[in-house]
Amino acid sequence: MKMQLVLVMILSTLFLTNCEKESNSVDSQATMNDYVVNYGTSFGMCVGPCRKEMNLLNGEVSFTVFYTEGRGATGGTPKTFKESLDATLQNSLIKSIDYESFKKLNEIFGCPDCADGGAEWVEIMKGDSKHKVTFEFGKVPKEIESLVTVLREKKVYFEEKYLK
Repeated sequence: MKMQLVLVMILSTLFLTNCEKESNSVDSQATMNDYVVNYGTSFGMCVGPCRKEMNLLNGEVSFTVFYTEGRGATGGTPKTFKESLDATLQNSLIKSIDYESFKKLNEIFGCPDCADGGAEWVEIMKGDSKHKVTFEFGKVPKEIESLVTVLREKKVYFEEKYLK
């Protein structure tokens, strides 16, 4: 009788463990529709296209350039360019996003835009939750290095296609 009880407990544990693993694998199959990703750069003491923002939402990427006239004074109309979010970019982003780890990061790294060094930021929204990380331009925290690399490549693509 004790042997049967032990056997039932072992089998129950195995089944419960297996169910937990299956639910985790479903979460790992997130799509870009689960997220809103915003990325941007800014330089406070700048004249010209000093702030650039990219928004990835519902299968679309929008890239907006804000022009300043010095000391943060906005001048002119921002220019926005939009394109569909291609499958390659979507896959790269999904592989790069670990939202649970991202939420644990500090909101500020270093001294963004101190001594006019510029700032970069990434904001990710998933459902009702959102977290933003701001860091010194070019000094990405290692935890989000792959994500920022993908976002920077898309930013450069927009700059080369629309701003030259």
